[in-house]
Amino acid sequence: MEPKKIHVSVSAVISDVNLVAMKWARDHAGERLGTKWYDGEAGTGPSEKWPVSESVRLTIRKIMTEAFSRETCMSELIERIRVAGGFTEEQARTVAETETKFAQCHGNLAAWKRTGVVKSIKWLKSSLHKGRDVCDLNLEAGAVLLGQTFPSGDEVPPAHIGCCCSPCIAELNETKQPNPG
Repeated sequence: MEPKKIHVSVSAVISDVNLVAMKWARDHAGERLGTKWYDGEAGTGPSEKWPVSESVRLTIRKIMTEAFSRETCMSELIERIRVAGGFTEEQARTVAETETKFAQCHGNLAAWKRTGVVKSIKWLKSSLHKGRDVCDLNLEAGAVLLGQTFPSGDEVPPAHIGCCCSPCIAELNETKQPNPG
């Protein structure tokens, strides 16, 4: 019996992952905003450097969800976040880049879980990293089973503000071929 051929459209896959990312942003964007995690300190308690109200978090969540529902350039996203939160240009850029990374990586994770095809993933450390940090530990951990956490406690990047790392499929689940007999 000849294996079944599957035709996959790249634009359809990207669209599907963006839809999953949009759903993740709708449910989670801004969760860590205003926490110590955002100002580089360990933990997730409130940050004195980034005081953020719940209404600003919800506005950021709405902005991020809208950004994934249509083509949105980063400069537009940064400006909308800057105005909504009363942030500086640098803070707004940090929020936009980090929340986009969160949504994209968690969108990939959710899509991989849904397909059942991916067995394990690896942490790809960005060349933009300066110095050693928790991402080195995640890289050194090698492949982890999908849904398990890396040493940082994260299932996928980012592990910190400014993290440009990416998740990568390490191993696929074996597909069962029909028995010819």
